Amino acid sequence: MEPKRFFEVALPNMVARSFMDFLQNQGRISFDIKPGGQWTFVFGSEEPVRRGLDLEAELKLTFTRRAFDAFVDGTLDTVVAVQKREVTAAGTDFDLLETFGRILRPPTMDLGWNAQTAG
Repeated sequence: MEPKRFFEVALPNMVARSFMDFLQNQGRISFDIKPGGQWTFVFGSEEPVRRGLDLEAELKLTFTRRAFDAFVDGTLDTVVAVQKREVTAAGTDFDLLETFGRILRPPTMDLGWNAQTAG
């Protein structure tokens, strides 16, 4: 998926699906995809995705295009990508990444109705 489509179409839809995680957090993550573009994700805001980098973002991530594609596909080996400098991170709030990951996760299909009964 093209980075522009991910940030400007897919990600806002994921936010709508995980709205409580989005609203209950504050902070910004800037993404620099080389080549591909730059976006900033802003938790708890009226506009969750903004074009460009926010230099004051609490977390700044840089991806090579190859690493970003693997990230979107769910196949990124983070340890290897960091070792190869395909992904770099800087900032003061790495907990934002965990919350961002919850927004990216697809919703669970088990709503607790799958009770086993014996008898």
